[in-house]
Amino acid sequence: MGTAKVRDGRLKLRPIGTIRSTIKDRKGAPKQGSEGAPDAWLEVNSFAARGFEGICKGEELFVVTWLHRGRRDVLQVHPRSDPKRALTGVFATRSPDRPNPLGLHRVTVRK
Repeated sequence: MGTAKVRDGRLKLRPIGTIRSTIKDRKGAPKQGSEGAPDAWLEVNSFAARGFEGICKGEELFVVTWLHRGRRDVLQVHPRSDPKRALTGVFATRSPDRPNPLGLHRVTVRK
């Protein structure tokens, strides 16, 4: 999650925080949040904290994340990691393996 700048045709992201969770590896993560994902929290970097003023408990937000463990050289996957399913382009799936590893998450502010 961060701010972006374009310089010399390249996009530069500046993180505004870090997502923390009890999940420590990809194998332990559910394929969908509705499949038992634990709560996670956003540790906001101090320079960005004022940008969150006015956001209240119970509000829904969209959080953009950088899927830092995703592979950048993958263009096709078997959906849900099931080899019985046909290879499908990563942009038609929720795979974290993709050239632009951005995740979009609908979240509810808990506190």
